[in-house]
Amino acid sequence: MDDTDSENQLDEESSDQDVNELVKEPNQETEVSEETRGRRQTFFRARKSSNSPVAAYQVTPGSKWSSEEADEEIKKFLTRLAGDREMVEVSDPVQFAQENDLLLLFGPDEEEEFARLALRFPEETVKNWATLLSGGSRSEAFGPRSRAERRSEAAVASELQSALFRRLITAGIGIGLVLVLFFALKSITGGSEEEVGLGLRFSEVSSTESVESNSNNYLDLFNPVTEPALVATAERVVAVKEGEEKLMDRIKVDVPDEVLPILPGVLTATVFQYGEGQIALVGPDGWVSQSCTMVSVTTRNLRPLDVLHYAGPTASCPPQVQGNETQPTCLGASVLILPIAIPQKNNPQKLSEGGVGWAEKVRFSIESPTAESNGWEVLSVRGTIEVPEGVENVVIPKFGGAPGDELEIDLGMGSEGPIAGSCIIE
Repeated sequence: MDDTDSENQLDEESSDQDVNELVKEPNQETEVSEETRGRRQTFFRARKSSNSPVAAYQVTPGSKWSSEEADEEIKKFLTRLAGDREMVEVSDPVQFAQENDLLLLFGPDEEEEFARLALRFPEETVKNWATLLSGGSRSEAFGPRSRAERRSEAAVASELQSALFRRLITAGIGIGLVLVLFFALKSITGGSEEEVGLGLRFSEVSSTESVESNSNNYLDLFNPVTEPALVATAERVVAVKEGEEKLMDRIKVDVPDEVLPILPGVLTATVFQYGEGQIALVGPDGWVSQSCTMVSVTTRNLRPLDVLHYAGPTASCPPQVQGNETQPTCLGASVLILPIAIPQKNNPQKLSEGGVGWAEKVRFSIESPTAESNGWEVLSVRGTIEVPEGVENVVIPKFGGAPGDELEIDLGMGSEGPIAGSCIIE
């Protein structure tokens, strides 16, 4: 017999010996006590609920546990997983799981909940349980899984660490879908981001006024009673020089009075109702004829709803002025009343971008007609009418009259005396 034949014979004997050992070993392992056999016969049962016993298991956030603390938490987890099954009490959680066959109860849901718990395990505990849940050796588990079912310890450990991140991502996607659905429904139902505050409100219209308004007749002449909460003064200067520098570098705070279109603080405005919305501006004698006036009705977030401008008989507006040119409702030397749209909250204006909006602010300004020729990109004096925060039951006052009637406007007292004047209804 040559060397090759001898080696083959030794291999065959060794293989036969391994097979005999593998055949004997299961027989040895299946020798269990009557108590264990009885407990295992009642181990599997139908769940009373479709959810896992450890679903939504509570894990307190914090730093890593010690080995003893981790073992205590694992024991609590396993006890909840076992439910009302008859258990053999063992202090060590690994032995507790092995002795009571609890690893047979681990499915995808249980492993995911256990993974969240494992984020606070010390590294050694993570490695031990990764080995145990992946199948491990026959001394560590209840018989090895097949090679196709086994996963490497590194893969299981990685899954334990990443399971929580998967859950967080899923939760984030869920929240995102809820937000998308919320804003979609809000858009469909005509919702708006402007749903805060009552805005600028007209008083209720009587039946007599409605009939006369529909027949294009005006009410008898009566002067308005000004609402003090709706009075504002143009005192904010907006001045931007022309140039290639950044915008912030071109904004000027100190501007000589002689270059401004009107002095800050001398022009006062309020809103009235005369069939539709009106803005009344009162200033020094002669300001109307030589001024370019721009008005913008906006939402709380300054989304324009109506923009218009008017140039006095001896004035012109700069090329960059915004809005439609309008004609006055009432014209005088010191008083100018212009028609404006004031959409109400109970009858809002549809927005081109979706949703609706209503009037909450009226911005007015006097624009410099010679700004561009004097090296200014923007040069104006501005003010804003809005209902003060915390003030309730404020409504827009009315006035009445026919074309040709003279209207008296009184906006109260200013620093230089009464703010008053008259105009002729156009």
